[in-house]
Amino acid sequence: MADPDYIVKTFEFKLRTNKKFVAACEEKLEQARFVYNCALEHRKLNYQTYVKYSVNFCQQSRELTEARSLLPEVKACLRTIQSDALEKLDAAFQAFFKRVAKGDAPGFPRFKGQDRYHTFSQKIEPQRGCPLKGDKLTVPGVGTCRVRLSREIAGTVKQLRITRRADGWFALLVCDLEKPAVLPVIGESVGIDVGLESFATLSTGEVIDNPRCLRKAERQLKTAQRKVSRRKKGSNRRKKAIRELQLQHLTVKRQRRDHHFKTAKSIVKEFDRIAVEDLKIKNMVRNPKLAKSIGDAGWGGFLEILTVKAVSAGREIEKVAPAYTSQDCSRCGERCRLSLACREFKCLVCGYVAHRDVNAALNVKARALGSNDPGSTLAGQVCSAPSGSQAVVPAPASEPRTEAAEPVVKVLRLNTDVQPLFRA
Repeated sequence: MADPDYIVKTFEFKLRTNKKFVAACEEKLEQARFVYNCALEHRKLNYQTYVKYSVNFCQQSRELTEARSLLPEVKACLRTIQSDALEKLDAAFQAFFKRVAKGDAPGFPRFKGQDRYHTFSQKIEPQRGCPLKGDKLTVPGVGTCRVRLSREIAGTVKQLRITRRADGWFALLVCDLEKPAVLPVIGESVGIDVGLESFATLSTGEVIDNPRCLRKAERQLKTAQRKVSRRKKGSNRRKKAIRELQLQHLTVKRQRRDHHFKTAKSIVKEFDRIAVEDLKIKNMVRNPKLAKSIGDAGWGGFLEILTVKAVSAGREIEKVAPAYTSQDCSRCGERCRLSLACREFKCLVCGYVAHRDVNAALNVKARALGSNDPGSTLAGQVCSAPSGSQAVVPAPASEPRTEAAEPVVKVLRLNTDVQPLFRA
């Protein structure tokens, strides 16, 4: 269990590599990928042989220890790197079992090719200390390399990750550090409604523009993709074209993530209590007309970043049900049916007029604050009609939400010999 007085933070640095260091990193990647694929084959073969028998991480870890004493090619790699590959596979299977239990598309773990395995990790023992001294990084079992220092690291380094990307190699240092001091109390609360016309609309009326990073780079991406399609498979020119395409996508990803971080930081600084919608984005992207725009906005990544920053700063963040937030009047609670094309909300009972997204943001804030806050959309609230008569808003029909139970995976142990993890 994580210590509540500490947080985990990752510091990322770009490496100033040389040929020797790159060759050693690629060798470790290949060795880790070999262990991952062997462990996957081990699980599949044993399940096919003994239908009710499942190999777990502990069993494969013990067999890895035995294989290191028998096979020189397995012992050539650091144990920590190989254990990380086994942990990745175990996490993939746990996610597979959860999807099966929920009835989602299973997505069985697949074998990793050279273009699908880009990171190897190793735990850093406390007695070794920080592997980064100045701008010199020491990677156990690989070598030393200079890094481009962009910030000072803090805390105790627990894990070192080396990852390969389209624009070079990067080092990620996972550190445990004390929780930062909470931000001073401001006494302000806000509701946030995310959208496509504008990225987010606050209950204060502030509108955050949608950068549309993917849409703006779509022409360059199409050109780069056509170049890849025209190249002969396996040729050096195709590899070069693929790298150009990867760089384009990496740029779009970084632009979107930078926008998310800056937006989340500004919101956390200005408000003590933040209310957002509990969106089911996986269901929303099933709409073929909106899927690309929703993916381009990246609501899920933004809400995750906002949550982490709010908790670290001592702010409160609450998720509310998104149903009818844009169709209920934020002043009287009357429900007015609107199509997505209608961008202005007009209440037929109290005459309230506002932008659709501003009205939704006010409803999100009211639902989070509860019945004691003015403007909350509650069942049985009395509102004034333009003619002076009173109308009672009926309670919205809603079904009780039930959380899916965590699946319980039982491992049945049979007293029989199983297939080995590594075969000589």
